[in-house]
Amino acid sequence: EKSDVTIVVSDVEKAFLAKIIPSARVDIVSLINTPISVGAPFAERSGILFIGGFRHAPNVDAIKWYVSEVFPIVRRLLPDVVTTVVGSNMPDEVGALHQDGLRILGFVEDTGPLLRLARVSIAPLRFGAGIKGKINEAMNYGIPVVATECAVEGMQLLDGRDVLVSNDAHGFAQAIVRLYNDVALWDTLSAAGRANVQTHFSPDVARPAIRALLIR
Repeated sequence: EKSDVTIVVSDVEKAFLAKIIPSARVDIVSLINTPISVGAPFAERSGILFIGGFRHAPNVDAIKWYVSEVFPIVRRLLPDVVTTVVGSNMPDEVGALHQDGLRILGFVEDTGPLLRLARVSIAPLRFGAGIKGKINEAMNYGIPVVATECAVEGMQLLDGRDVLVSNDAHGFAQAIVRLYNDVALWDTLSAAGRANVQTHFSPDVARPAIRALLIR
């Protein structure tokens, strides 16, 4: 109420605040992703990738749930596929999850090489809010994403068109397996993900929103 403007990252937060303080001015300036050259094509990619800072509790919960509930199914159906887990401030409880088929790397200075070669990115978040940088980052590199509903909240992503979405372990695992083996689906989601980043999270989108904040 005392601010000239409150900035949020998606229309979900804007709608939420509108219910609490209808008179407040709330504008959207979301995450900004500069388009980059796409990574390797389907045939030259392998593995499943999770990236997330572990000082953020939803990421800790997400990878623990994935390893305990989803990974055993994926491991059975894709026995030669490795899931790589990357993130700073990794607690011992996450580091201890290391096992066959699961590579726990912790902090990585440059994630670019991993993003350019991974075939599937996962966002198994069960709680949290805001735009998920891990999803935009993966899509910017052309990696299709399997996510929960919570993870894609406010990102203008549709299940089956831009991303594959499931909240239960079996459905999440099946989505990974399907995407991992289906080159046509992979190509479709790869292109759609990159288009979504360009349409909603690029500098061209952010520039007028920031300018409007300064000249009103």
